[in-house]
Amino acid sequence: MIKYVVKRILLLIPVVLCVMILIFTIMYFVPGDMASIVLGNDATEVAKEAYREKMGLNDPYFVRLFNYVKDIVLHFDFGTSYVHGTSVTADLMERFPRTLIIAAGTVLIGFAIGIPLGILAAVKQNTIVDQIALLISLIGVSMPGFWLALMLVIVFSLNLGWLPPSGIGGFEYYILPCVANAVAGIAGNVRLTRSCMLENIRSDYVVTARSKGLSEFRVLVRHALPNAAIPIITSMGNCFGVMLGGTLIIENVFSIPGIGAYMVKAINNRDYPAVQGSVIFLAVAFGIVMLIVDLLYAFVDPRIKAQYEGKNVG
Repeated sequence: MIKYVVKRILLLIPVVLCVMILIFTIMYFVPGDMASIVLGNDATEVAKEAYREKMGLNDPYFVRLFNYVKDIVLHFDFGTSYVHGTSVTADLMERFPRTLIIAAGTVLIGFAIGIPLGILAAVKQNTIVDQIALLISLIGVSMPGFWLALMLVIVFSLNLGWLPPSGIGGFEYYILPCVANAVAGIAGNVRLTRSCMLENIRSDYVVTARSKGLSEFRVLVRHALPNAAIPIITSMGNCFGVMLGGTLIIENVFSIPGIGAYMVKAINNRDYPAVQGSVIFLAVAFGIVMLIVDLLYAFVDPRIKAQYEGKNVG
């Protein structure tokens, strides 16, 4: 297992390095003069040239690329924001916990509701319960997240006054963003869990377990669900990784200063170091999440654990 973890971490290094080079190259060749954007068109040419020299904008491409990669690898330094003049690393670390809370809350709600509904729909296939679950899934997939977020604010903040409409603070500030972000995930989890469970509850080993007199609950939880869990865990990891970088709409609707909102603002202001740092940071975070997902496979499937440890299974 340790060898597998080390191998995956080593494989993550070239992926992140390629992301660094790619995003830096894209930003480097984007047209426009950063000095004019930051200082304004009314600034003198002397002031613009002094800014370019200060920020290293006059250096050749390979020199800037080498210095950029070196600062990240050796010092975890993504540079200085052109617009704010602050450290991009410090900005990301300040905002990351808020994005992480939204992503974790979204995944938790999505799977806490979606998986039981999917199991229930599979067990009650072709009944009214199954039809209701599929209808909920269809509505959830079709509903735009930003519209749902606005409706939740109108109902629970403006009309009922139960929850704050925007901003950051205590636990209550994250309830509406997580719920609004989780609806599509709930719908997807219902469909995925239902499909996986239907494949397994008809299997021979499940029939054998029932023939031994085991209760239906134990058959589902101890036998059918673990074998259906691999696709569900994969979906959970993908969802969590995507949420780390995909909460920008929700963060903007609820005025939460997370990484998504930070990246959108950086793109609008053409703040290249902030855009580059955000993309690379999220790439590393996504890689770590998928590594954890791969390791979770071993806890639900002994065959995969045996492959990790280099053993043969009959």
